[in-house]
Amino acid sequence: MSYTLYGFAMSSCTQRIRSILNYKKIPYTQVSVNFLKKEQLSEEYKKIHPRQIIPALITPEGQTLIESVAIAEYLEDVHPEKPILPKNRIQRAQVRAIAEYINSSIQPFQHLGIQQYINSHTEKILEWKDQWIHWNMLGISNLEKSISRTRGRFSVGDQLTLADIMIYCQVDSAQTRFGLDFGQYHNIMNIYFNVNNIKEIEQSRGIYQKDFPK
Repeated sequence: MSYTLYGFAMSSCTQRIRSILNYKKIPYTQVSVNFLKKEQLSEEYKKIHPRQIIPALITPEGQTLIESVAIAEYLEDVHPEKPILPKNRIQRAQVRAIAEYINSSIQPFQHLGIQQYINSHTEKILEWKDQWIHWNMLGISNLEKSISRTRGRFSVGDQLTLADIMIYCQVDSAQTRFGLDFGQYHNIMNIYFNVNNIKEIEQSRGIYQKDFPK
C-alpha cells in the first residue's frame, strides 16, 4: 500500500510534501485538486479535508493528515531514512525555526486562496500587489540575514533539511508564478541551487506535474 497526496501543481505547500516523498523514495499516488477551478470547494474534497485547503495526505492505514509541516514531521518520524531533520538538538531547533518563519511569515502572501480573493476585487489589485511584493521580499530579506548565521552547504550546516526544501519550494513558486528576482539574496540562492542539484527534489517542481496550467 502507498500514500495518496491531494494537492495542486501550483501549490508550494504541496510541492514540499511531494519533494519529501520523492527524496525519501516513499511510494505514493497524486490526486489533483485544482485551485484555479476551485475544486477544493467540492463536497467530495470536503469529506477529505473539512477546511478545504491543500495538501492532504492519506496514509496507507487510511488516516488523513493535513498541514504541510505537520505532514513533513510525520513522514520524518515514520520514514527516518534519508533524514530531513538533524540529530543535533540545536540544529534541529534552527531548522524548525526557519521552517516556521517561511510557513507563517512568507508563504501566506502567495497562498492561492488569497490570490483568488485579491483577483476578485479588481479595483484594488495593483494596490494589493504592491503590498504583497513588499511583505514577501521583506520576509525573504530577513530570512537571508538569519541563515547567514547557520548555513554551510545548506541552511543549517551541510545536510539537506526540511528548511532547505521549504526555501526551495518558496523561491521556485515565487519565481514561476510571479517572476520575482532573488539574485541579490546570495545565501538563499546558493541553497536553492544546491537543492536543485538533487534530482528527486528538482523533479518535484510544479512545472513538471501533469496538472500544471499550460
